[in-house]
Amino acid sequence: MQILIKKAWEYILYKDNQKYLLEVVCGGAAIFELKIILDHNEIESYLSDGQNYIDQLAEKIRKAPDQYIHRKAE
Repeated sequence: MQILIKKAWEYILYKDNQKYLLEVVCGGAAIFELKIILDHNEIESYLSDGQNYIDQLAEKIRKAPDQYIHRKAE
């Protein structure tokens, strides 16, 4: 697994063969990490907009992790 972007205490973007995975630090009093597999549209947005897109996506996940929990990567 290759680390593409790492922002300490925020997120890590990985590439594993053809999969892109985003691990985001979430929570307030209790901190946890949520790792999701990026879908096709998210990958395309990352490839065209780069780290700026991932910054925005990580913030969306951080604000509403329950909306992404069903996409959790094992």
